[in-house]
Amino acid sequence: MPRIRTAGVIATTTALAFALSGCSVLTAFEPHVSSEIFDTAKDLKAAHAPVVGSPSFIPDDATIIRVDYDTQDGSAILTYSSKTHLVPNTCTKPTAVPKPTIQDSWWPVDGFPAQAGDCGGGWSAFAIGDQVWAAKAATK
Repeated sequence: MPRIRTAGVIATTTALAFALSGCSVLTAFEPHVSSEIFDTAKDLKAAHAPVVGSPSFIPDDATIIRVDYDTQDGSAILTYSSKTHLVPNTCTKPTAVPKPTIQDSWWPVDGFPAQAGDCGGGWSAFAIGDQVWAAKAATK
């Protein structure tokens, strides 16, 4: 009979260990990319999006602003429509077109310009037609 009790104790201890460690295992698989959509630049600025802030290069006429941001490493991507494209005198320094680690169906897969503009704060942006895309490098 002692062997049955020992087996029961081992089984119970093992199940309890898996249950308790499961919490930490599950957090490793939690999504850490959040998405938001703002109707206008004014809405984005008013929201004070946690990781993204209010990028200073987004013009007042920007609409349908889609933002994805990584809550762990601080990287982000965004897109919006605007006839103005960018606030004047921002993103003027040429840089490589960003290759973000965050992926979303709205990020373009081809048709990129030769260069993007460095917008400061880790952001780089480019336009294709009246659609602007920007990416922010990881900060953590």
